[in-house]
Amino acid sequence: MTAATIYHPRMISVAVSPYCELARWALDRLGIPYVEECHAPVFNVLATRRYGGGVVVPVLDTGETALLDARAVVDYYEARAPQKLKLYPADSAAETEARQLFNFLFDTFGVAVRAWAYAYMLPERSGTIRAWVNGAPWWERLAVPVIYPLLAAALRNNLHLQPDSIAQQQPIIESALSQIEARLADGRRFLMGDTLTAPDLAFAALSAPIMIPRQYGGPMPSLEQLPTAMRSAIESWRARPSGQFVLRLYENRPPRAPDLVALGKHGSGHTLKDKLLNFLIRPGILRPVFALLRRFSPILLLGKRAIVTRNADVIEVLKRDADFTIRQINAPKIDQIGGPFILGMDASPQYDRENATLHEAVRREDLESIRQFVAQTAGELVAAARPRRRIDVVNGFARVVATRLVASYFGMPGPNDPTMMRWMRDIFHYIFADLTNGQDVKQDALNSAVELHAHMDAQIALRKSQSSDGNDDVLGRLLALQDDEHPWLDDLAIRRNLAGVIVGAVDTTSKFVALAIDELLRRPEMLAGVRECALKGDIEGVRRYAWEAVRFNPHHPLQVRYCAQASQIAQGQPRSKKVPPDSLVYIATLSAMFDPDIFTKPGEFNPQRQTDYLHFGYGMHTCFGKAINGIQIPELLAALLRLLNLRRAPGSAGQILYDGPFPNRLVLEFDA
Repeated sequence: MTAATIYHPRMISVAVSPYCELARWALDRLGIPYVEECHAPVFNVLATRRYGGGVVVPVLDTGETALLDARAVVDYYEARAPQKLKLYPADSAAETEARQLFNFLFDTFGVAVRAWAYAYMLPERSGTIRAWVNGAPWWERLAVPVIYPLLAAALRNNLHLQPDSIAQQQPIIESALSQIEARLADGRRFLMGDTLTAPDLAFAALSAPIMIPRQYGGPMPSLEQLPTAMRSAIESWRARPSGQFVLRLYENRPPRAPDLVALGKHGSGHTLKDKLLNFLIRPGILRPVFALLRRFSPILLLGKRAIVTRNADVIEVLKRDADFTIRQINAPKIDQIGGPFILGMDASPQYDRENATLHEAVRREDLESIRQFVAQTAGELVAAARPRRRIDVVNGFARVVATRLVASYFGMPGPNDPTMMRWMRDIFHYIFADLTNGQDVKQDALNSAVELHAHMDAQIALRKSQSSDGNDDVLGRLLALQDDEHPWLDDLAIRRNLAGVIVGAVDTTSKFVALAIDELLRRPEMLAGVRECALKGDIEGVRRYAWEAVRFNPHHPLQVRYCAQASQIAQGQPRSKKVPPDSLVYIATLSAMFDPDIFTKPGEFNPQRQTDYLHFGYGMHTCFGKAINGIQIPELLAALLRLLNLRRAPGSAGQILYDGPFPNRLVLEFDA
């Protein structure tokens, strides 16, 4: 069973339930893939109780918390949705009105519709059984026909059905439809005006049993399969303005986001080989191995491979970019994915030209506005987590902020957050973190690259069609540089350069934040110290603690370079070695940050070090986003550290869950 996360949750459902349909629609609209675990009524309780639920469905496990009904699902994701996808108006009075309407539809209208429909359908044994067992486990499919009378009796009792329930519920339904039609009478497109809101979703989903929309997300009988009296009532309601409104909403209902993991089309980093390698490169194993190498063989030659472990030698190799090159390491994959990018280029006129152009668009003077954006977005996500006092550091926080910075600052919003996150991770994994050369990793990256490039091409074309869009972002600046001084900067060049930058802008940040907070939580005294910095607004102090914390578990413990010609390292030193031609050189940055010649008392946690860390590389190919992450990561951590009594959630949720090399979940708790 795949572990649930906020952007890949598990839904416990009765597939036919309109309340489950409401939750499905809310997730589909945000592009969130999910696993739907379907059960027959009553049987669902066996599953929902695992999460603290009962008879009510849906129950949604987000990995961070369990949401025990559809209203909780809507509210939970509403608090975390980007502004353009919010389901409630920003105006407080309009929001209050929308919530009142939603609650009426949820608590009164939906209940009446469900009771009315079941009053007709429970006597229709075969049709009801088909709807109940849709997607259910095999043993439920066998049991339901046998014990159907007991299940039907339980449902009648739970829904308080009486012989006159149809007559009781029909006026409630009619009154609600009239209220909806009164709202629509002024020609508005949706219930609250010209924008889709939560009441629209609630009305459409909860009306489904009395409107029978073709696009319903669960099992639904056709009109021809319904009892005659029921069909007659439904046909009359479908013909009303409110019925036509529901059918129109369903015509534009977003499709379900494909769950690529469940389909077997996305399993990056989950092979036995991947898991074994990830185990072997844990810092608890690498640190003692590197300590031995630093002492006895600091430049270890193994045929056409060299491992460099001392700080001075690591710096030397990274500085000697003409002797120890990167093109042979990164360029084949970068070119395969989307064309040349500076992190796959050695020193050349093309590198100089494209690096300079990127720095014209990504400016140091932007750092303050980036800091403000990160602080505000982080604050919003922390506020969203406060009601439940639990926060997933990865998919509920750091990965989301980084993705939205790509949209806001770099000017490249995705179709939705989950899709953009998947594209960024798949491509980054293949180019920079695929140590096993897995075919599934490669295929995921190729698939995501095709989707990303089509999306970016459309965004570039859209921006060019807007003569003066007023967006001072990186994409806008690159488009403005398409002039006689930059004849090479066509749309393809913009796409490949911007893609190269943003691919490393999400999971690098998210992983660093997760590793930093994980290490700090292991050291209560240091956690208290960095929290004091956060409370004082000392962001530089937070950065010092974070950089020292991740030294103990670096997000990139090794870098690789290619040595074409025989090259001497540590010339004149007793440890000096000549690397043979056509060799791979493994540069142990983790080891370099534990070299006692530079990092005194390396086993001690010391946030006051004045030494250069190697988290973002060194020399010509230092991470392009180093300055941005120097702002973004401390701001993200500070937002978490200000929370009172921050601690791990109990059990496995409070430990880092990995997706290949990437943290995918780390749930923390805090006090109000």
